[in-house]
Amino acid sequence: YHSHLSLTHQRHLTTSPRSQLATAVPKLPIYTASFLGDTGNVVLSGRRSYFYIYDSVAGKVDYIPGITGRQEKSFEQHVVSPDGKLIAFLGNDGYIVLVDTHSRQWIGSMKMNGSVRALTFTPDGQYIMGSGSDGDVYRFDINTRRCVERFSNNDGTISSSLACNHRFLAVGAESGVVNVYSELDKSRDCLRSVMNLRTKADALRFSHDGQILAMSTQREKNGLRLLHVPTQTVFSNWPTSKTPLGAVWSMDFSPQSRFLAVGNDKGKCLLYRVSHYESDE
Repeated sequence: YHSHLSLTHQRHLTTSPRSQLATAVPKLPIYTASFLGDTGNVVLSGRRSYFYIYDSVAGKVDYIPGITGRQEKSFEQHVVSPDGKLIAFLGNDGYIVLVDTHSRQWIGSMKMNGSVRALTFTPDGQYIMGSGSDGDVYRFDINTRRCVERFSNNDGTISSSLACNHRFLAVGAESGVVNVYSELDKSRDCLRSVMNLRTKADALRFSHDGQILAMSTQREKNGLRLLHVPTQTVFSNWPTSKTPLGAVWSMDFSPQSRFLAVGNDKGKCLLYRVSHYESDE
């Protein structure tokens, strides 16, 4: 049994190399961009030892020359805490590097075995989840920097993506398998293994209420699937073979999940209306 969902294509936006932001950071290939809470500031990082913080309101760009005390030559991937006060970079040799967004300084690190491939903060910002080359999932306390939980992902291969809400934790692997666990049951028995992606699970996103889990891979055309979390079933009617997604490089829900935005390899951002949430706004 597969649930059904109605998504309507609204419009697409094409990226422009002449935008103010592109000209402001011409030497940085942007790999990750994240809003810092509701401040209007955006952290931009790429395959460089430096990064930028962009004030989208004032149009001002601050250059951060590096992280004093760290030897990493690349900070291409990061995640931001829900309140926008912390940036967690994927560092070398299993290190998670924490930076304070106010001081722009390194304030601490946490260590995993193997390399770090995926990070996500819990919704309350008290913990950060990490996983990577050893296939284990780690939970670190932000205040003490200590690992308070570690368990083996049911897939057993290298982890590639994570998503977490108040009720569920999703772990994606390079095999394409996405495992869903309960955040309320610490036995860590896998609730469902989703095998609809045939290649590496690059990105996972929960809708605002946790009803839908979006899963994507860059390595196959139209490589995006949506899981109805309460019933643990994959929506079968979208996307179809005729949905013009292309290779999905990024995706996310709007704050109330009325829209799903999908960025592809053609430089387009496709915007879809999710009818399931139309009455929520």
